[in-house]
Amino acid sequence: MPSKQKSTFEVQSLIVSFVVIAVCEAFFLLDVAADMFQIDISTSWIDHSMIELIIAFSLAPALIIISLQIIRLLRAHQEAQDSIKVASGELLAVIHDKFEKWQLSPSECEIALLLIKGFTAQEIADLRNTRPGTVKSQSSTIYQKVGVRGRNELVAYFVEDLLAGERII
Repeated sequence: MPSKQKSTFEVQSLIVSFVVIAVCEAFFLLDVAADMFQIDISTSWIDHSMIELIIAFSLAPALIIISLQIIRLLRAHQEAQDSIKVASGELLAVIHDKFEKWQLSPSECEIALLLIKGFTAQEIADLRNTRPGTVKSQSSTIYQKVGVRGRNELVAYFVEDLLAGERII
């Protein structure tokens, strides 16, 4: 079944399930109210217990359909999470490839990655047990090697292509 037809069928089956559950809920509320006020809602052509049995059994297919949809949605969610992990790993690989192309030293690579992640010079200095002035000096060297004017352009170099859906060259 093509994807659009499958999606339409899934939506229709959920709507039908919802309607069945709503009708059953209305019946059971009416039944409880009738029991409270001691009103017999049996008909001459079908017994009250038979009505309850039919209503109860009509819930089963609706619950199965909804359960299958929940399972499908959980699987789709897991696949999306896996795709995000892959994309994140790919971005990191692209970043490291660029660092290599720009001939950044291992220390500069570490600082550049921390800059991209949004750490301040002070935070980077604290993480690397050095002074903020050293981090600022290394940051300037990184920006010069990359050909950008600052952190914003460094981050934008990677983010702009992602947002445009284009491959980073």
